[in-house]
Amino acid sequence: MDYYFQMYYDDLPIWGFIGKVDKEGKDPRDYKYYLFEYIHFNVLYNKDRVIEINAPIDPDYLVDITEDEEVNAVFKYDVKWEETSTPFEKRTDKYSQSSSVPHHQEILSCVMVLLLIGLLATVLMRVLRNDFLKYAYDEESGENLVETGWKYIHGDVFRYPRFKSLLAAALGSGAQLFTLIQYSSL
Repeated sequence: MDYYFQMYYDDLPIWGFIGKVDKEGKDPRDYKYYLFEYIHFNVLYNKDRVIEINAPIDPDYLVDITEDEEVNAVFKYDVKWEETSTPFEKRTDKYSQSSSVPHHQEILSCVMVLLLIGLLATVLMRVLRNDFLKYAYDEESGENLVETGWKYIHGDVFRYPRFKSLLAAALGSGAQLFTLIQYSSL
C-alpha cells in the first residue's frame, strides 16, 4: 500500500512517496502509518533551462497518522539548484527509456491485427468465390434463377432513402447529444 504523488514542473514529471507503513506484525491493526512532512527538490539546470528535477523525501520528518484523529502536520520543502552540462534537447531521454509497453508487446499486437485481417480476408474470399462459381454455373446453363445474396441488392445500395434529411438528423451528432442529455437528466 504505497501512495505517491505526481507533480509537473516545466513539463517534467516529479514522483515521490506520500508516506510509509511500518509493518511491525502480521496483523494489519499493528501497522504504523506515517506521513512525510518534508520534501527536498533537487533542480538541475543548464543556463536558463530546467533539465531535470527530483524530489527525494526526508524520512526524518514524519507524522504518525495511525490513530483516527486530527493531526497537526506542517509541510515544508526546500529547493536546491545545481548546474548540469546536459543539453535541453536530451532532458526527456530519461523518461522515454522507461516505456511502459515493451517492444515485444507492440510486435505481438501487430501480429494479432495481421492474423485477424487474414482471417477476415479468408472468410470473405470463400463467400465471394462460392457466389462467383454459382453465378458462372447459372450463366452457362442458361437458366434464369432468382438472384440471391449481394447480387439481389446491388441496385439498392446507392439509392437514396425516403426522407433522407430526417435520417441524417436522426443519425447526426445533434440527435445523439439530445438523447444523451435526456438520458442523463433522468
